[in-house]
Amino acid sequence: MIILFSMLLGGCSAGNLSEQHQVQPSSPSKIEDSTNHKDKKGMMNFLLIGSDSRGEPQSFSDAIIIAQYVPKEGNIKLISLMRDSYVKIPGHKKGYDKLNMAYFIGGNELLKKTIYQNFGIKVDHSISIDFDGFANFIDLIAPEGITVNVSQKMIDDFKMDVKPGENALKGRELLKYVRFRHDDESDFGRVKRQQEVVVKVKEQLKNKFSHIESLAALPDFVDESLDHVESDMDKGEILAVLSKLVFYPIKNIDSLRIPVQNSYVNKTYPHAGAVLEINLEENREALKDFLMKPSPVNREYQY
Repeated sequence: MIILFSMLLGGCSAGNLSEQHQVQPSSPSKIEDSTNHKDKKGMMNFLLIGSDSRGEPQSFSDAIIIAQYVPKEGNIKLISLMRDSYVKIPGHKKGYDKLNMAYFIGGNELLKKTIYQNFGIKVDHSISIDFDGFANFIDLIAPEGITVNVSQKMIDDFKMDVKPGENALKGRELLKYVRFRHDDESDFGRVKRQQEVVVKVKEQLKNKFSHIESLAALPDFVDESLDHVESDMDKGEILAVLSKLVFYPIKNIDSLRIPVQNSYVNKTYPHAGAVLEINLEENREALKDFLMKPSPVNREYQY
């Protein structure tokens, strides 16, 4: 997850991230209209997956985020899809299950199909990164760590050797920060921390590759970063995306969480456990509205 985020955001000249932005549905129409690639000045949709793999052949997705990038407008819109959302999975014998079950049984491709079937968003490219890849990548771009605010609850839960408050966390410790969910915010707080770290990683990369001379090191940097990564993009395609950032610096980063507020209920099913049963039509309309609005969508929340 974090590697493509940071590659996309590393060339940003400025950033605005709207945390858990709630939008009101617009007039009904098919959401596919809002994701028409041909009408969006080279728009690309990336599916970014953080997996909980520790080397197993199958794993669940800890983070599921769609990044919509419009180079000529200099905008990125991030859509965090809650992994416990109860959705219809194509070909699944149970029919409906948690969204992250699609990744477990069918990897990137089935997750892409599931997102399209439920939310109408077509994905151009997908990339997933496991725990080791995340930790190694953070240590590569930020050897001194990334500063975040650590709670006592998090310290107790993970037995972290830090004090409450601001701490510069290196790879393994920062992984604990973005995975923590044992407080009142549960998975919703985890999504917020994931988005926070994305923006802070962007700042690290902006500093690292802010000069033309440093861009010569990009190919080697990509090679080092691709360990523990699964993607339908090859090195050349990744470098092509990066080259767009040189010519079209990013001006705004907006973010939406799905499901939006007050559009879901907590349910439990024998085959799936605790899930978020979402109002699919309301969330489709919220997505459509969010994607069609010009950036910046909302400046109320910033990291």
